Amino acid sequence: MILGRAGDFRADVFFQFIFPKLAGMEMPLTLDGFLTGPTSTCASTLPVHQDIKTYSQKVVGNTIELTGHSVLTEPAFWTPNVPMLYAMKCKVMSSTSEVASVHKTIGLRRLGIRNHSLWLDGHRFVVRGVTCSTVDSTLFDQQIFTAKEQNTTEIIDLPSDGFLSCGELSKLEGHLQRTDEIGRSIIIRVHPETHPSVMPDILCKLVNHPSVFITVIPLSLLAVLEKFSNFKGTMLFAREVSGEEPPPELPNGVDVAIIQLTDSEPEASWKTPPSYPTIAWNKEMPSQRQACDRFQAILASWRTSSEGPPSSWDWAGFLVGN
Repeated sequence: MILGRAGDFRADVFFQFIFPKLAGMEMPLTLDGFLTGPTSTCASTLPVHQDIKTYSQKVVGNTIELTGHSVLTEPAFWTPNVPMLYAMKCKVMSSTSEVASVHKTIGLRRLGIRNHSLWLDGHRFVVRGVTCSTVDSTLFDQQIFTAKEQNTTEIIDLPSDGFLSCGELSKLEGHLQRTDEIGRSIIIRVHPETHPSVMPDILCKLVNHPSVFITVIPLSLLAVLEKFSNFKGTMLFAREVSGEEPPPELPNGVDVAIIQLTDSEPEASWKTPPSYPTIAWNKEMPSQRQACDRFQAILASWRTSSEGPPSSWDWAGFLVGN
């Protein structure tokens, strides 16, 4: 799902289907589908029923790329406070036979960057994140709802094989579906040993969840980032950097720097603000919302000390836990 031009009164929504061309498949293909909703766990509005129409299609070798298009008037956008979701049902048709079908929920999320801050649906969004146990932990469900109550972003590490484990995929997919429904932002960290070939599959699964705000790309994959950056949609890419070194230049395609701190304050050169948003992460503090607030206060004091950065600059977020 790709969110195109989007405003308060109209949103263009595109759906891209990519699949192999099968023997005997009659061309051209057509789409037969619709969007319904929105629904939310904490709000209600008048439902709509909007058709999905064929927008374009092309054949590249033995692969078919088919794009559908739908226009939503007065769209409802997803935020943690009001997690609006739409239901999408669509069939891909070849002549009179069905090639494929999809039934899933989607969220329209307007997320981006303005100056040194993250902006969500027209408002500044400050990340306050805590680390989460691995997805196979029995405490994971409870942590989801605790984080929601505290308005906290959770940081989740993917396993080294990404989504190759069906059991872990199913479990994580179920959790992301619930975080979409209850409204909770997530930071996903890709494992450094992840093979580049599985990244498009990982990103296509993550980008369909409006709760996944940021995906952290490890150093091992930065060299091939351009090969899969077109899959990210409005999801942001981040790189982790050391707070003991001067601010680095971010590679093309990386939106945010996450500064790992071993002490409470970064190296002095960080008082000269870099050109990109920066999120500070103290791994020595406990994984609690209260620790986030303490960490923010410490960095606020550091900012206002002698020869501090300009008053117009501030951190884009604060993470705690290891």
